[in-house]
Amino acid sequence: MSKFKDNASNEIKITPVSFEQLASGQNIGVTDGASSNDKWTHKLLALPAYYWVLIAQVIVILPHAAHLPLWLIGFAVVSIIAQMPHIKARFKKLAHLKRVYQGMQMLGFLVGLVGLWLTYNTAFGLDMGVAFLVLCLISKLWELYKRRDAYVVLNLSLFVLASLFLMDQGMVTTFEVVVGAVVVLLAFIALNDDGNTRGDGRLRTLGVLGIGALPLLVVLFLFFPRLPPLWSVQLSGQQATTGVSDSMAPGDFANLGQSTELAFRVEFAENRPPQQQLYWRGLVFSDFDGVTWRPSSQQREWQPAPPVPNWMASALASVPDEVKVAPNRYQVILEPTQQNWLFGLDYPFTQQQDISITSNFTLRKDQPVTQQLRYEVLQFAPMRIDTALTDEARRLNLVLPSSGNPQARALAQQLFAQSGSDPVRYIQSIERWINQTNFRYTLSPPRLHNNRIDEFLFETKAGFCEHYSSSFTFMLRAAGIPARVVAGYQGGEPSRNGNVWEVRQMDAHAWTEVWLEGQGWVRVDPTAFVAPERVEQGMDALTQARGATMFGDGAGAQISYQQYQMLQTLRRLSDQASYYWQKDVVGYDQDKQADSLLKWFNIRSIMQQITWLVVSAISVIAILVFVIWQRRRKRWHPADLPLTQLSKRLGKADKSLARDDSEGQLAWLARLAGEIDDDSIQNSDPNSKVNKLSASGQSELVQEKIAQIQQHYRQLRYGRLSTLETNDSEYQKVLNQLKKAARELF
Repeated sequence: MSKFKDNASNEIKITPVSFEQLASGQNIGVTDGASSNDKWTHKLLALPAYYWVLIAQVIVILPHAAHLPLWLIGFAVVSIIAQMPHIKARFKKLAHLKRVYQGMQMLGFLVGLVGLWLTYNTAFGLDMGVAFLVLCLISKLWELYKRRDAYVVLNLSLFVLASLFLMDQGMVTTFEVVVGAVVVLLAFIALNDDGNTRGDGRLRTLGVLGIGALPLLVVLFLFFPRLPPLWSVQLSGQQATTGVSDSMAPGDFANLGQSTELAFRVEFAENRPPQQQLYWRGLVFSDFDGVTWRPSSQQREWQPAPPVPNWMASALASVPDEVKVAPNRYQVILEPTQQNWLFGLDYPFTQQQDISITSNFTLRKDQPVTQQLRYEVLQFAPMRIDTALTDEARRLNLVLPSSGNPQARALAQQLFAQSGSDPVRYIQSIERWINQTNFRYTLSPPRLHNNRIDEFLFETKAGFCEHYSSSFTFMLRAAGIPARVVAGYQGGEPSRNGNVWEVRQMDAHAWTEVWLEGQGWVRVDPTAFVAPERVEQGMDALTQARGATMFGDGAGAQISYQQYQMLQTLRRLSDQASYYWQKDVVGYDQDKQADSLLKWFNIRSIMQQITWLVVSAISVIAILVFVIWQRRRKRWHPADLPLTQLSKRLGKADKSLARDDSEGQLAWLARLAGEIDDDSIQNSDPNSKVNKLSASGQSELVQEKIAQIQQHYRQLRYGRLSTLETNDSEYQKVLNQLKKAARELF
């Protein structure tokens, strides 16, 4: 489009310009046809189609920035900017522009392929496939010259949008896809309406398309068969997002303790265990190098299939018979963690074939959890684990570094001797010593350096779960008692409607398991020695009770506490909406579909389901077509309709007798009377009724009927009757007379 300033006003006017002109950089001074006082939405809608195509690319590629390499996003930004008309206008000739852009296209595509290979180290995989699709879209932009190119780009954009669902099916992703689809549709509409300099009607067209598609979307969602996938794909993400790390040293949980991000949800089949029993077991740490705890590599795994290994059989045999009949059954909905370990109540048991159980009773998935995962767990309680400890397991859970933390070692020997070498009394002695030494629970502990156990026990005396569990396990091992650290979550809270239990990253926790003769591994939580409300009421209740003191001292702690409260409220609302979305929309699988269809429509076979789908889809389409036809059908005044029908009948006999669109009804009737009076109607079809009347000397009767029609029409449209309601009896009487006269005339 070109622009010029009208000297008589401040309005900017434009003249239409083709898509090809903008694509080649011509007429780059583009404005809309609206005045400067118009709303920005009007100006946006009035943009030419070429600009809408570029806007669509920004909206489509932007959501992929979260999982694509930064260099690919940078290449996309450069490619979009290079398509701006004022950039292309720097090339004086179109042939020169195409040569340069074709070279950039080939170079960018080949370098992009090499970059993808170096980034993902494979030619296959989900991440690689999505990135390659985006690279193809970016490369296609370098040959955007004609409308056909724009159609190809926009259609490819829809595929790039749909690939977002391969990464995530959450509400945010769905919102991003919907926004992207709307913008792409507006670009399509603009391509077919490029001469509309004000953008009038584009939103109306979008509304017709969107509203018309919604009923069909509901029908397809309800009735389309939910077939299982023919294959499965895994993301290649490497960064863990779980609140539990695969190692533990004092400081690992500092930030996680303040996060209200959801870790997983739990749906209990029956009664939920008490708050203080909700220990969600994750990893077990047995290796300790003086600073960091790590899992031992000497673990055995069992898939839920016979034969049952000895360590599993002995644990199940320790369960009382009355508990074996009715174990506690629950379902966990785990958020993506990019790790393969799962969580379950002490002690978890599952029958899912793709989940194994280690000898430390850690649940492991066969693949990392890259998408929301739902799995069922059984809890048998009480259960005794490893009542007979092997020599190798005893050595593994007693080993300590040969040096370091001398004060803690000496204290352990002293308290153990004072307890008569009794492990239970020794644990009680440690608890008393901690309670008498002014330890405190805080989420902002001081930093620790070399001898971390000694520094915590005898200097800082401030920390949270990992400090207490690490130090307590160290002192048990120093006294010759097998012990290990368990990392997972503790507690949680009910959802807003109370039907689901929610565990968040702030509930990340670590505790100790000590081996006792005849009892096996027994859980002892040293954090409860200092902050029993952390276990009995949960992390959220503890934070609410202690307020800003949990986050340190001073004004910074108060600000952190206020931010925590605000984010917690927003997070809960978001998580609740996300739960219903995942449960009722994303989780609408074959089983739920079968149950709902069987309940609502009594569908019992796949053929009935397909029949309902086809019939419902055809019905929806028919209703939409009828509504559109009704809205577009021309509406006539009750007095005009009989004359319109009369005009159509006369037009079939002689087109010259039909009323022109620009001709008024009374003027047309006067012309019709004149033509019949002049016998010009003799030139029409000799078999017509009007011609026969005129030929038989009855033209006077025709003139009389036309006069009656004119009289009735004037009364209904311009006389006293025009002020009455159309359903008035007097109005209807004259209207019926008009209809009768029109039928008798022809």
